[in-house]
Amino acid sequence: MAGSRQQGSGGQAGRAAAIARLLQEESSQLLHFYTERESLPVSAAPGGQLVVLPPLGAALSPVERLCFLHAALSECRRLLDEAVKREDAEFSPEEQYRTQRRTVLDRLDHLLHSTEPLLQDGKRCAASVAEIPDAVDGGVFALKKWILQVLQDIVHWSSQTSEVLQTLPVEKSSRRTRRAARRHQPRLRK
Repeated sequence: MAGSRQQGSGGQAGRAAAIARLLQEESSQLLHFYTERESLPVSAAPGGQLVVLPPLGAALSPVERLCFLHAALSECRRLLDEAVKREDAEFSPEEQYRTQRRTVLDRLDHLLHSTEPLLQDGKRCAASVAEIPDAVDGGVFALKKWILQVLQDIVHWSSQTSEVLQTLPVEKSSRRTRRAARRHQPRLRK
């Protein structure tokens, strides 16, 4: 079963990598809209990332790294849902921003769906997530900084996912391999 799951994964990994690149571009655009609207710096928010993974070193295979990145993106999706609820309740964002945010949500869902079959035997990994702040405790500015971190995390983890997807081995289907082998065999004449 693992062999059949891997069969044709090169094309699927390529499509998923393209989706990850699109997500990175679209989430960068959303981040730009947000920082411009809120007059916040684009540079990384203090306090680091909200979604944290163990080191994804060379000891892990690309598929194992993808498993952790899938977990990070799943948490980013959950955080973005929460950010949308809070943002809509507190700030009533303009239409262009809402449209871009919907695009990012849809693309993130598509990337999660596209990378799911690439995980080995349905393996699941976990990502750590910083606590979601209570809006009352931190005030409006703290909420704005938290949303900034959520958007920065999406840009970061989509970029990492794109890079890892490009390192997955491209496997050709056995039918193509047999056809190519036949082309290079000498033909016998009668």
